Amino acid sequence: MKFIYNILIAFSLFIISANLSYADTSYEEKQTMVDVRQQAMQAMWSRLDRLSTLIAVAGDTVVSSDGSTIVIGSINKTQPLETYALIHAKEAKQDAIEISNLLKQVANFWPYHTSVSHVNSTNAERLVWILPEAFERYYTDSVEASNNLNNAFDLNDPSKIKRSVCMLALSCGKCHSAFRKVRFENLKKEGRGWTGSYTACWKYRNEITLNSSAIRE
Repeated sequence: MKFIYNILIAFSLFIISANLSYADTSYEEKQTMVDVRQQAMQAMWSRLDRLSTLIAVAGDTVVSSDGSTIVIGSINKTQPLETYALIHAKEAKQDAIEISNLLKQVANFWPYHTSVSHVNSTNAERLVWILPEAFERYYTDSVEASNNLNNAFDLNDPSKIKRSVCMLALSCGKCHSAFRKVRFENLKKEGRGWTGSYTACWKYRNEITLNSSAIRE
């Protein structure tokens, strides 16, 4: 009985300390955390959208580093990585590394007090906090897909790079479809990186449907 009593006291102290910690977090600090994670997601999207150049098919439109629109031709003898460097004026591998770093930096930026109940605005759905285990699984899928992309670059394997870009796009899209408020204006502004709906990635959708862990392979 005494043991149970001690546990109850310890639990009560934990609740009190947690509430005090929460009280010390100002509204501005909560909203700042939301703003930072949104900026990180936007930064990841811009890099993923550039990486989609590596899986572009004839007729796809890409936007170059100077803002001009380029349509991928049906006859293109330039290697994807060379095309990427020419269009975006940077190395594809660097974008992949930066996505990986951003995913790690904001992995813990969804505490409960940054839900819509406590901040002015957020694109994160309530399901993030209602089903935290599912959110963590989806987020981890993106981290694993990002790591696989970096490994594919290290191996300099074109087929693995293409597959890994698609798996990263699809993992992001899967997470956003469940845990992010998707508005038409967002899709128009942010592009297909949020949904993973790249033409070249459709063949991998069935693979994921049959085996959700394929995203990590």
